[in-house]
Amino acid sequence: MKKIKSVCAWMKTQCINSGLLRLLPVAVCLLPVPVAATPTTAATSMTTAAPTTAVAVAGSWQPSAIAPGRVSARQQVVLRLPFAARITALTVEPGARVAAGTELARFDAPLLRQYLASWKQALLEVRLAQKQLQIIRENESQHVSTRQQRVVAQQVLAKAQGKAQLQWETLAASLDLLHIKIDKKILAKQLKKDDPSLIIQQLGSLKAPFAGIVTQRRVTLGEQIGADSPVFELEALQQIYVDVGVPQAALSFWQSGKTYAYSPATQSAPAHTTTATEILQPSGGEALYDASTGLWLLRFTGNNPGLSLRDGSWLKVKHVAAPEAVVWVPTSAVVSRQRKAWCIVVHKQQIKSVAITAGEAVAGRVPVLTGLKAGDRVVTQGAYELLYRDLKQLIQFVD
Repeated sequence: MKKIKSVCAWMKTQCINSGLLRLLPVAVCLLPVPVAATPTTAATSMTTAAPTTAVAVAGSWQPSAIAPGRVSARQQVVLRLPFAARITALTVEPGARVAAGTELARFDAPLLRQYLASWKQALLEVRLAQKQLQIIRENESQHVSTRQQRVVAQQVLAKAQGKAQLQWETLAASLDLLHIKIDKKILAKQLKKDDPSLIIQQLGSLKAPFAGIVTQRRVTLGEQIGADSPVFELEALQQIYVDVGVPQAALSFWQSGKTYAYSPATQSAPAHTTTATEILQPSGGEALYDASTGLWLLRFTGNNPGLSLRDGSWLKVKHVAAPEAVVWVPTSAVVSRQRKAWCIVVHKQQIKSVAITAGEAVAGRVPVLTGLKAGDRVVTQGAYELLYRDLKQLIQFVD
């Protein structure tokens, strides 16, 4: 052992003289050491000049985390025509923002003409049957017509009304698929006094069922398309879903606190405000596991002012938890070793390495959750060297 100590002293002298003092821990660690000491238990008297220190200050800190989020539309629809038609006009282009009820295209559909004509004919038969029944009832009161004739007339009227209802339901189903809402009585009055071709021009229109963005157009002007052919794709983006992937260990952290969307243009976090357009709200569903990434997907909802985000867009999401009591130290006071964070504490002319739990640095300071208390004096210059070596004794670190 005496020989080992003399060798150590000689190496120390040579390293100091040659300016290679930083290499000393490497050389020393190569020597056999009978007893291993750890930084958490080593406390050494200060025999050299006092190191530069700072005082740990009590305060609060809000833990935060950033993760990517994928945007999806709250509502999407592919607009189709329920029958074969020829496109006679296209009034919007892909990328256009439209309000609910905005006309997107006009078309000429023979089947729609047939439905309207059939319903008009059925209504005419109802009116004729009603008039015939009225005449028979008047004649019956004058004993000109018989009760049997009245019963037959009533049956004819019921049959005509049933036929008219069936024709209306067929027409109404097509109009509903076109997102056209029209009152039955109003349309019946129009058919009674107007030319059916004028009504067909009004009905031959494809309109937006909700406000949104036209993302794709599937037809061209003058094209003849078959039944159930897609014409436009429309997305409602006033409100959006944002799916955020986080590790399983972080699930509980992300499920409480506030979640903010970053601006995709500047990638800068918005101010901490309660404005609904800048805050994402949990959707309330369970987290889903994504096997392709190994992450858990949390779904949030939020507003999309200006419709700047589209379905499939990516943005950064910041989650901020509730404030925690911490002590703050300069970043230079925190060093890393053995996958842990450490501070060198000076107390009564003694230096001691202390394992700490630290958060993310903010403006040159590090929040310390455990390991230090307010008022502790920590080394801010040379903490790295003091942790990794002690000139008075050999320290063996086990990684």
